[in-house]
Amino acid sequence: MAAVGQRGTALRLALVVSIIVAGHVALWMSGQSHDAKLLLTLINAGVWSVILLPAVGVMLWLRAQQRLNAMAAKDQDISPGR
Repeated sequence: MAAVGQRGTALRLALVVSIIVAGHVALWMSGQSHDAKLLLTLINAGVWSVILLPAVGVMLWLRAQQRLNAMAAKDQDISPGR
């Protein structure tokens, strides 16, 4: 069941990245000046990195903690005399 959740998370992340890229493409195809396009792209990329990088970091940390807890529980169940 965990694989289904991870697949859903990957699909959601891919969807968000696709929307961001589509927005950047639409911006660059608009009639604004080159400097305005560049400035807006840099601001947008910076804001999204501030949002997504910590979220991905927390997700990876949580996954590692869940694996450690599962291994500890498995070791505790196998240990004789406990």
